[in-house]
Amino acid sequence: MLDRRSRPPAAMAATGPRLTRRAALGGAAAMAAWHGVGAAAAVDGDAAQGWSDAAAIRARIRPPVFPRANRFTPQQFGGVPDGRTLATEALRRAIEAAARAPGGGRVVIEGGVWLTGPIHLRSNVELHVARDAVLRFARDPALYFPPVLTRMEGNELMGISPFIYALDCENVAITGHGVLDGQADPDHWWHWAHAPADGSESSGRMLKRMAEQGVPVARRLFGPGSTIRPQFIQPYRCRNVLIEGVTIVRSPMWEIHPVECENVTVRGVTISSHGPNNDGCDPESCRDVLIEDCTFDTGDDCIAIKSGRNADGRRLRRPTENVVISGCTMIDGHGGVTLGSEITGGVRNVFVENCRMDSPRLNTAIRFKNNAARGGTLENIHVRDVTVGQVARAAVTIDYNYGEGANGRFTPVFRGLTIDRMLVGRCERVLDLQGFANAPIRDVLLRDCAIVRAAEPDIVAHVENLRYDRVRRNGQAVPGPTPGGVVVPADRSG
Repeated sequence: MLDRRSRPPAAMAATGPRLTRRAALGGAAAMAAWHGVGAAAAVDGDAAQGWSDAAAIRARIRPPVFPRANRFTPQQFGGVPDGRTLATEALRRAIEAAARAPGGGRVVIEGGVWLTGPIHLRSNVELHVARDAVLRFARDPALYFPPVLTRMEGNELMGISPFIYALDCENVAITGHGVLDGQADPDHWWHWAHAPADGSESSGRMLKRMAEQGVPVARRLFGPGSTIRPQFIQPYRCRNVLIEGVTIVRSPMWEIHPVECENVTVRGVTISSHGPNNDGCDPESCRDVLIEDCTFDTGDDCIAIKSGRNADGRRLRRPTENVVISGCTMIDGHGGVTLGSEITGGVRNVFVENCRMDSPRLNTAIRFKNNAARGGTLENIHVRDVTVGQVARAAVTIDYNYGEGANGRFTPVFRGLTIDRMLVGRCERVLDLQGFANAPIRDVLLRDCAIVRAAEPDIVAHVENLRYDRVRRNGQAVPGPTPGGVVVPADRSG
């Protein structure tokens, strides 16, 4: 992953000729075979109700608004946009002023390159990064302490501050067309992902062990000298969150990570970052989330929906629910839209529509990761009108053998996936579905889908009620999956 750091931004990445439904389906004759797409009025009751629910979810997600007259800049508080002078204190004072203004206010970053440490937002504050501005985060880890309440891969801790953070706030936003630059590279932040050379326990492994042992969060203290990387943007237990328009590059870890938030809008964001664990947008234990018109070019999953890991997930019992993903473009990554693997609290009511996924370095389009250590329930997921130019592995993956696999005491549950009108240009195989004998994957429907070129037979193990309805593979109508695929547990990249 790290050797791709010099690639152009996502918006400039070339992924080959654009796949259209008409071209991929081979002209008029194939379009006749596709006729069921337009005529398929008789959809399952669950799917029809699901998309009705999606419309209701979208309608009630309302981004916060801020008085434009209440405008503050870090220049007013002594900040200098020269790319060398730390503006952390000037930004803090501007945020405080905006929070005190009647109805809140906007902190406008403009006019150059701003070097800063952590930014902690307050209720009723919009951080606006203008088109001519770069907000660049300093590489000195000491600046991101004292520790704050945060999460790392589904486990709570007191640790390094995210670059942009908000705790227990209402009405917060990060907007604009400027750039957020984390300055991560193999020598800064990313190398913390590697195991210690002396074989000692890493900070990440220590955190997971403490969580499994039930150590109170206040005692999971990871101060300076620890190697848990900061998240880029993390609103924590917030309501009414808007992240819109910005471009994020060179992130240490996950880019956008709302935790236990409600009423979240992520819109028009461009992410281009190829470091380890560089997930694009990971809502965790959240309710009512809209992710739309974003571009993801990442070193890990483009979107990964989560709800806590193992013992912490069972202690917190906070699912992620009511997520709408629409109009997004996925380039490089492990999965285009992924649920897991930190999904112990469960995920339900997820809707994916009108997205395009296309790269030989995108492993799979729709991906679900679970195992017997997590044991979460994934249910009521609907996908429609997704175009996949190419992916390196399966178009759709549901894998209980991920990570710990069967080594655990908890039963993963999967029930209810509908995929309508998915067009795939090229993939290794259509399906890689790996359940357990005592925990089968249930109720998967592919309808009005076309796979132009699938090289290998499907993997289908321990699946109940898998249905095909008007599906074409390699130019032929098929009644079900192509048998013969050999079950191989996924590695960490999927």
